Amino acid sequence: MVKILVVDDEPTVSTGIKSYLMRSELGIDHVETASNGFEALDCLRMDTYDLVLTDIQMGMMNGIELMEAILLEQPHLPVIVISAHEKFDFAKRALRLGAKDYLIKPVELDELMRVVGKALQEKKELGRLTLQRPDVGATQDVLLLKKRHEALIELVTETDLQDKDYEDLLREIGSSLKDQGHWYGIAAVHLNLSKGGFSNQEITLMDRKLLKYASVNILEESLSDWCGVAFYGFGNQLVCVIQLEATDSVDARLPMNSQLNLIGQTIIFNLKQYLNVDVTVGMSTLSLDLSMLPRLMEEANAAIEWRKLHPDNHVLYYEDMSALGNMRMIEWADKVEELVLHMKTVDEVQLSQELQSAVKILSNLSTHSEGLFHSCFGLLVYRLYGLLFDNGQESSSNFRQFDPDVYFRGMEISRKVASLHAYVQGLSEVIQACISERDQTVVSRISAYIYNHYGNHELKIQDIAGEVHFSAAYVSYLFKRETNKNVWDFVSEVRIEEAKRLLAVTDLKRYEISYQVGYQSPEHFSRMFKRFIGISPADYRKEIRGN
Repeated sequence: MVKILVVDDEPTVSTGIKSYLMRSELGIDHVETASNGFEALDCLRMDTYDLVLTDIQMGMMNGIELMEAILLEQPHLPVIVISAHEKFDFAKRALRLGAKDYLIKPVELDELMRVVGKALQEKKELGRLTLQRPDVGATQDVLLLKKRHEALIELVTETDLQDKDYEDLLREIGSSLKDQGHWYGIAAVHLNLSKGGFSNQEITLMDRKLLKYASVNILEESLSDWCGVAFYGFGNQLVCVIQLEATDSVDARLPMNSQLNLIGQTIIFNLKQYLNVDVTVGMSTLSLDLSMLPRLMEEANAAIEWRKLHPDNHVLYYEDMSALGNMRMIEWADKVEELVLHMKTVDEVQLSQELQSAVKILSNLSTHSEGLFHSCFGLLVYRLYGLLFDNGQESSSNFRQFDPDVYFRGMEISRKVASLHAYVQGLSEVIQACISERDQTVVSRISAYIYNHYGNHELKIQDIAGEVHFSAAYVSYLFKRETNKNVWDFVSEVRIEEAKRLLAVTDLKRYEISYQVGYQSPEHFSRMFKRFIGISPADYRKEIRGN
């Protein structure tokens, strides 16, 4: 069953397109219309569609904003944009956000059929790439590929390159990477190669090599719109360098953030679709300076490590990490950071193993160098103690008792080592409580903002995210994890509950209630009300009043 959603604030346009599509020979079973972006999002949340056609220039929420919202919630839903000639720059931006095609107003019916038919056919024929072994006989190609990968690794790891070095490396890479005029970013892609492919057979070492080889090819193809290049990292990790066109616009970073989300979702979808490989993507921040790539590489690596804390979140942003105070993870010794990580993830088995290893090292140090022991012991306990301040406010008496100066005061070296297990265990319990309290505080702020602004019919997820200073993607993930509801279902529930109250205790007309609870169209309000309550607003009023 093929279902299409048409979004346009001119009813004659959307109705005309609907009528023509339903009469066409494209096998379309249903066409729904929406008069603005907010109604469109409600439709998409209530039902499943194969394609969206949206006008670019609409009141309240334009087509670009609608695409950003679709990208966040249903990143693989194809969208076709409709643009007036003088607004063609909007259409170009929409294409950069993943639009399949565009139509120019007034819409020509033959062109409408061609574009819609093409989009539906592409969706139907999405196939799977067959894993093919690289031609080992093509020695020259293999050597060139190896040289290219080496150049890319040097580009993202060396911090003291000269202008001439950049010119040479970019020439060796032989890609569309530029040395100026673009925002640069790094995406670290972690492949889960414990399974993959479509044979349901045990994955061998050769299979993993082939999956990595095919993944690089798919990533390069996936990133072609962003002048991206992909290459092997360490282990099961691949690295992508991406470019976004620089602009003088003051709001340039907003659409760029949307493109970063599109890039992450595209990587996940394509590797799953074509190779059946599950991945997690760590995204760095952006920089106009090519020499900052090594720093961006560190950020992407730090972000990808965050997957151990949030295994259900598959696109991780360094900016979100920084906002949560996790950017210190890369600044400490590996042993200490492993302990930090296991404390955060409540991995008691790994925490115990790492702690035993740390105790053994400290015990050995105590017999060889007392000064070195105190330095290493202090690094460990003060870093762990610092986790309290990373994840909570200095307001609890529990904080004071874990101050190393208090906890280990007067202890001999041997007793310090012996007390370390109890210290870490108690500290871990307090840290977990702090993390839970912090996340609940963020969710409470989200909920409070929704309760205070649900009547705004132009309310967007970006507005809610801006209130708590996180990305829209992280807000959606955190709210879902903590409440088992997605943000917009909660908004709709709040609106409908208030509508029920107004229907029960006031004589306000349907259109008045509709506008008060955040719906501009009374007809759309009625559809939403019936979806949640099962009956129309009028029938609900009769039922609740016993009429």
